Amino acid sequence: MRYYELIYIVSSNVERKKNDQTMKEVGEKIQETGSKIINHIVWGKKKLAYPIKNNTYGTYILAHYEGGDNDKLREFDSWLKLSDLAIRHMIVKLDGKPDIVESLEEDKSENDTVEKGEDKSPDEKNLKKEKNKDEENKEAE
Repeated sequence: MRYYELIYIVSSNVERKKNDQTMKEVGEKIQETGSKIINHIVWGKKKLAYPIKNNTYGTYILAHYEGGDNDKLREFDSWLKLSDLAIRHMIVKLDGKPDIVESLEEDKSENDTVEKGEDKSPDEKNLKKEKNKDEENKEAE
């Protein structure tokens, strides 16, 4: 069986009701391809790396589904490109079956510890060391 991951971004300027309607419409289109939806969740509102169609923020939505008819999946991809529902999307074929995600609460608790500085990446630690060295050099002068 083939498994796919779809992530799409909708404008953050729309109401939650419109996001739910978009998710429902995308879900129906996925099911029309003969696919079975495994997960379909909202990741949340995030700042975009660059403006897309005059949007600086977007609501990210993640969907995992089991593959259906290839021709219909290509049509679905084209439909999503042409529709005004999503400002960007990406479909990736997965190696294995994705886990069922109930909610993102577990992921948020992991991210909270990183944001609090309890688990910093090596790059952040190096930047902090360099900053401290610069401050020490300024004081020595």
